Amino acid sequence: MKKLRFLLPLVVFGVFSCSGKQPQIEDQTNALALPRNIVIVYENDVHCNMDGYAKFAGLRDAIADTADVLTVSSGDFLQGGAMGSISRGGYVVTLMNAVGYDVVTLGNHELDYKIPRLMELSDSMNAAIVCANLVQKGTSTPLFNPYILKQVGAKKIAFVGVLTPQTLVGESYAFTDESLKTLYDTPAKDIFNLVQLAVDDARKAGADYVILLSHLGLVPPVSSVEVVQKTMGIDAVLDGHSHSIVSEEFIANANGDSVLVSQTGTKFQNVGVLDITRNGKFHSRLIPMDSVVAVNQKVAAAHDSLQTLVAADLQKVVSNTKFELTINGDDGKRLVRKGETNLGDLAADAMRFAVGAQIGIENGGSVRVTVPTGAVKYQDILNIMPFGNGMCLIRATGRQIKEALAQGASKLPEESGGFLQVSGLRYTVVVDAKNGGGAAQVRIENVQVETDNGVVAIDEEALYTVGLSSYVAYEGGEITAFRESEIVMDKVMTDSDAMVKFLKSLGDDIPEVYRKPQGRIAVKYDR
Repeated sequence: MKKLRFLLPLVVFGVFSCSGKQPQIEDQTNALALPRNIVIVYENDVHCNMDGYAKFAGLRDAIADTADVLTVSSGDFLQGGAMGSISRGGYVVTLMNAVGYDVVTLGNHELDYKIPRLMELSDSMNAAIVCANLVQKGTSTPLFNPYILKQVGAKKIAFVGVLTPQTLVGESYAFTDESLKTLYDTPAKDIFNLVQLAVDDARKAGADYVILLSHLGLVPPVSSVEVVQKTMGIDAVLDGHSHSIVSEEFIANANGDSVLVSQTGTKFQNVGVLDITRNGKFHSRLIPMDSVVAVNQKVAAAHDSLQTLVAADLQKVVSNTKFELTINGDDGKRLVRKGETNLGDLAADAMRFAVGAQIGIENGGSVRVTVPTGAVKYQDILNIMPFGNGMCLIRATGRQIKEALAQGASKLPEESGGFLQVSGLRYTVVVDAKNGGGAAQVRIENVQVETDNGVVAIDEEALYTVGLSSYVAYEGGEITAFRESEIVMDKVMTDSDAMVKFLKSLGDDIPEVYRKPQGRIAVKYDR
């Protein structure tokens, strides 16, 4: 189990933990002082929005004048932007250490650099890391402590961590060694028991309050609401993963007791403030980051120092665009995970061009942000493709390609990170939403390949070369159709480098043909 590290010097020890180890209890205040309200300042899904940390810490500092304050995160901080990608999470940890977080839990994107890198980063992180359900395969032995107790005045607060089982799909490559043997697990069927065991152990250890730092969200396969409904002893859930904005909701637990649930959105849209009154009442509120004026100067200086360190590389101009390169539809809502966008076309073309393939494929979940009109800098490329996936060239049959398209579209009309943007290929998705109130039926039709002789129907038996990321080829969980395909070139560059290579080949400006989606994907709803 991971040894916990702490920022503050006053430490006493207590015996607890469902693993039999001895996590620590940290005394946060002078026990002789008059009792004050306890406040938890929280965030979730920051995704490398480094600019927000100085204000986040500034708000915490302002509250600390009148209350005892703890600072926590509900995950997804290491990945999602250029500063994370360029340092494989290291710069993020540096800035979070400057903030002085007390406790964090893991989001699925903490595993993007794989577990060995996560363990390296956790060694340098000063905050305690809690996660009850990231375990060694075939056991209930967690990699990190399931919970931690914090002593705040006369009260002991337990923080339990929980990670979405969806991580096994989206970050499946992180759970294996180089021989693809599975070493770790987030067992969905055991999640309620693992959380309950951690809560029970915390209560036995003397916890007055139990707060769940949840990276489950309000989405399948297991939501934070379900965990509340099927457990007892949790007072509040500070949630993440679904990027929802929930100021304060109360959900009945298995005993019928009310449990507060809150979530702040994403990328510091809001800062969450959870108040625990002296008589044990819980209330939460969200403060828009735009309204926060307080700034922690130490954190601001750390941020500026990191920006200066990487500015020369990140600010290099790769190309220019006279129109927005977007992941959204005409309504301004994200579309790249359920339909075609101009940036999706550009990304798929880069996959095709970089390795000289007949077909290019890029999953929508790896195309992260919109780029505004103007100079396209290296930082923008890393923000678009922050994961550093390796570029591959494979030979796949027409049947495998059609299967991959079907897997990517299978969640429609809901979003899926596996939805495939394509190059050198056209296809139609038909979504039958009339299925008697059940799940929609999705089918792929009219798959065509662009050739020198025009557009022709794909041949299921023929072999085609496909440029794609290692994530889509064999590492990710959404698309498995290419697992038996021949790998011609493996991880010859990163997907972001492939994008840079392609943009430079286009000249100084991105061509006008990319102003709008090019009609490669048709999605039809049969209602």
